[in-house]
Amino acid sequence: MGYTPKLTRRQILSSIPVLTSGTMLGPLRGQKPDTSAPAVIRGRLTDAGGKAVAAKIRVTEANTGEVFMPREAIKTMPDRRHYFYARGNYEIAVPAGRYRIEAVRGICHQPAVEYTEVGSGIAHNVDLAIQPLRDLKPAGWYSGNTHTHYHLSIDENPDDRIRMVPPAEDLDVSVLSYLIRNDSPYITNRYPVGRLPQFSRDGTIMDMGEEARNNIRFGDFGYGHVLFLNIPRPIEPVSTGLLSKDGKAPDYPTLSTLCAQARQLGGTTVWCHNGSGIEIPVAAALGLVNAYNVADGLAADYERYYRLLNCGLPITASTGTDWWIYDHNRVFVQVEGSFTYDSWIAGLRAGRTFVSNGPLLLLTVDGKGPGSTVAPRGKIRVSAEAVSRIPFERIEIVQDGRVVADQPSVGGTQVRLERELEVEEGGWIAARVTGSAKTYAGYPVFAHSSPVYLRVDGTAYRKAEAIGACLDEVERSMRLIAKTYRFDNDAQRAMAVGKFREGRDAFGRLLTTATLR
Repeated sequence: MGYTPKLTRRQILSSIPVLTSGTMLGPLRGQKPDTSAPAVIRGRLTDAGGKAVAAKIRVTEANTGEVFMPREAIKTMPDRRHYFYARGNYEIAVPAGRYRIEAVRGICHQPAVEYTEVGSGIAHNVDLAIQPLRDLKPAGWYSGNTHTHYHLSIDENPDDRIRMVPPAEDLDVSVLSYLIRNDSPYITNRYPVGRLPQFSRDGTIMDMGEEARNNIRFGDFGYGHVLFLNIPRPIEPVSTGLLSKDGKAPDYPTLSTLCAQARQLGGTTVWCHNGSGIEIPVAAALGLVNAYNVADGLAADYERYYRLLNCGLPITASTGTDWWIYDHNRVFVQVEGSFTYDSWIAGLRAGRTFVSNGPLLLLTVDGKGPGSTVAPRGKIRVSAEAVSRIPFERIEIVQDGRVVADQPSVGGTQVRLERELEVEEGGWIAARVTGSAKTYAGYPVFAHSSPVYLRVDGTAYRKAEAIGACLDEVERSMRLIAKTYRFDNDAQRAMAVGKFREGRDAFGRLLTTATLR
């Protein structure tokens, strides 16, 4: 198999077979080297202690920047094919040249990078030892992705992908989501809702949940999208309205109705996509939302999250990747006791979390972490720190949606903030990391903690302005539903509007409490 002037490099590479382990290409004794034969780069993948691990790998020709991948390897998302996955060792055939080999494993490790120059027909061994950036497990922090689907267009056996990718991404928990979008062939729908022990043997606990959805138009979230985690069976209907199997189902029932069913089954409800859709204020006011997925396939946006928190509604910060596992969005949960899926879910529901696509962010307020309640007496001591391999610019302390303290990073990779802040009223306080750098998937770097809640005797902790804004939003939504949403009959319309009326009344009760400011 040789090079010809009529073929491009990519055409040539696509014709090179992936070499099996142990194959060695080299010149015959006494003959000149065959410059048409590919070179081989292979090596071991280990952690700092020498234990074999899974990782994702990027092999780049140093002069041209061209990326090479084994033809049969499991790769990252089809339109973002920057890396391929391997477990324990890797092997790739390439043309002669100088190469940069990078191994990445989640965001708690430094990338391992080596360079090598390879000649035709020669095998070169390049081992990669992946060093930790910061190990959060001794403090009880375990990472998770709450939202993943795979489309049928994947090139490999989906079982192999599900076994390989989450451990290679160093995820402790990975949740797949059953969903319906007309007749779209989501390959992950082949797995049953519930625990997936057959895929949980390589260091990642796997669960099959559900994404219940409503769109009023394509590109318009309608009621919204919501995840159900840790449920024993699907909650029907999975999709309503435009997204139903035939696209003709009514916009009924509302998502709040389905969230109530999930709660009865002991499930955990996570609202998707930066609080998308018109129904999240209703579901949150009715106490049906456990967590709020920041980013979740989009750039991070906190506006709606802050509004709900300012209404005095305790909601955990969470996140996921949605399509595939192509970026490093993950929620870190601090568990109590031993790490199990149940203890991880309990920590998520309790608000002991931070979310990130790179920076590792820790916050304490008077010594207590996210999800806690603090009763200040005039002042609080805030301690926050972050470390990251992706550059970031600063850490910020956010109180009731306003930045009250900040600190620039040192070298773009680490920061520590210690401040004493005056507190006169109740509310909430959180930490976040900001920056202009982007991940390889093109999203701005971010991290955000769940809040620590402040309760000061004799003062308010709910903002009337935020509650009023939610009331106005729900009123507009009620008119929109009555006018434009599709129903099979007037009874369905009345019940849908009635659910939003319940949410409006719940906000009304908040507005009349003595805990307003």
